[in-house]
Amino acid sequence: MKLLASDFDNTLWFNDHMKDNDVKNIKEFQKHGNLFGVCTGRCLHGIVNPSQPYNLEHDFYILLSGALILNKDKNVIFEKQIPLSLVKEIYNFLDQKDTSIVYQDVMYKVYKTKKPDYHGVYIESIDELKTETVSAFSFHYELDELEEATIATDLIHQKYGDIIDAYQNNQHIDLVAKGCSKGNGIKIIQDYFQLDLNDIYGIGDSWNDLPMLDVIENGYSFTYAPVQVQRHAKTIVETLADCIKDIESK
Repeated sequence: MKLLASDFDNTLWFNDHMKDNDVKNIKEFQKHGNLFGVCTGRCLHGIVNPSQPYNLEHDFYILLSGALILNKDKNVIFEKQIPLSLVKEIYNFLDQKDTSIVYQDVMYKVYKTKKPDYHGVYIESIDELKTETVSAFSFHYELDELEEATIATDLIHQKYGDIIDAYQNNQHIDLVAKGCSKGNGIKIIQDYFQLDLNDIYGIGDSWNDLPMLDVIENGYSFTYAPVQVQRHAKTIVETLADCIKDIESK
């Protein structure tokens, strides 16, 4: 039995759709007795809702950059949360940059500059959240602000790196409790399914996928991924379907 952990955005999901050939190959991969799941910065509903029109079932969910891990039945395997007080402190440290906060699988958005969309619940202030802890949070920059996002990620590491982990995902920065990562999520899933590391594969396209690619021997990335990300992968492919075909040929 082989296991493939896949990033979601720009790997399985492209703006508003999945590629039919990718979905077809995933289902064939599972029919052959293998396991397929996501390893993503998204929360659960951000995976389940887009997957439903394709009747795509996931065998596991590594969510929120490893802060929440669920089995096929969506039962918790691992979870680690962040004090809301820390969220507020870092939010103010970055001059109240547009942010989203995940709490009980709901995404709350505090946007000052970005235009509202149809996803999540908009709030005027973080103070509206009546909880002591949250699952994860993210800062959002524009497409042409990759350098600014990189600088902000470095600043967070310098000031808060001993208590929180921050991962740049293109123009976004995803923050989770210290010790959580896609790589640690892979280790937990490996132990859960009792698999040999040689039977675990992973694929992703961005910097936040590096912890996953670095913890496994069979890492995949894409021809369109940044060169720095490609260097951490063993094999470069055009599509997720190509990755699955290569795995099954081994």
